[in-house]
Amino acid sequence: MGFDLQPTDEQRALQETLRDFAREVVRPAARDCETARATSPEIVRQIHDIGVAAPVDESYGGGGVLDAVTYCMGAEELAWGDPAIAYQVLGSGIAAVALGVAGSEEQKARHLPAFVQAAPAASFVAVGEKVAGGDIESLETTIDEARVTGTKYGVLNATDAAVGIVVGRTDEGVAAAVVEPGSYEIVKPEDKLGLEAAPTSVVRFEGPGDPLPQGAGLTRAVLWSKLLTGAVAIGCARASFEYAAQYATEREAFGKPIGAFQAISFRIADMAIEIDAARLTLWRAAWKLDRGDATPADIAEANGNALKTAVRCGDDGVQVLGGHGYIRDHPVEKWFRDAVTLSVFDAPDVLGDAIVARSVPVGG
Repeated sequence: MGFDLQPTDEQRALQETLRDFAREVVRPAARDCETARATSPEIVRQIHDIGVAAPVDESYGGGGVLDAVTYCMGAEELAWGDPAIAYQVLGSGIAAVALGVAGSEEQKARHLPAFVQAAPAASFVAVGEKVAGGDIESLETTIDEARVTGTKYGVLNATDAAVGIVVGRTDEGVAAAVVEPGSYEIVKPEDKLGLEAAPTSVVRFEGPGDPLPQGAGLTRAVLWSKLLTGAVAIGCARASFEYAAQYATEREAFGKPIGAFQAISFRIADMAIEIDAARLTLWRAAWKLDRGDATPADIAEANGNALKTAVRCGDDGVQVLGGHGYIRDHPVEKWFRDAVTLSVFDAPDVLGDAIVARSVPVGG
């Protein structure tokens, strides 16, 4: 089957539902959640009710799972409303996706029902490390039978998670284990430049864990969890682009809208082009993930394009607004901060290029 760029009727319906919700609920709440440094429980519950926060198979009491492409579409719409809220809510449920893809029957039966409750369980998937970042081939965390040892950075919801999944390595390759509160130590909360409504922490793991079965399912689950970063980045980029484009049609200088000047119009055009390119790369990676043949290089390329685009559009959005871009009266300064913070979790300028380079044949 070829790569189809035409969304299905179901995908369009989900996009429209989430776009309306993002416009009417998420974006108006963004500043309050940023000040509180947490996403409001009511918004978490509403997104959960839509069915995208923690999609769980019907056999475990959920409303059904989503394919990776549809998941990315939904994440983009929520992130268009606010990247931090989207990252917090979807990141809180990504362990449900990982368990559904790679967990044993016993692990699914034990943990997945908690994600379909009226007040769903918070969770995390811990991948990033200080040195390795999101490079799963360079992780130093070890999973030795039923013991997890290592330190993770950028761990979402660590302070109140009911369950977590830690990604590390064994002698056989990539591994992961389910951990529960009491088996790890929260070293400190992270005070970040942006994404403040999505609290993250540095966490030290040195205790018991329940290993997930190794194999293709585990690799797919880990790659899926990383795909969320790229989807949120594209939503963030689109938010900056659309706001700047609208502002350029309304703000006048020298007797005409500033969008009529090439310096502004070309900048906005470049934003649009880069967003489309990044989205298509992400959808292709998600499509390959659904088929079962995505590689770390596919995800790294997609995330790298998305994160670079988010940072570029955040910067350009601020520049289009000029002096207004630097004050809180307009949200572009927040989206720029969110994009830069999000990029740290995958460091596209270094990490992504290194991962992709491994897949490029070298030699004469």
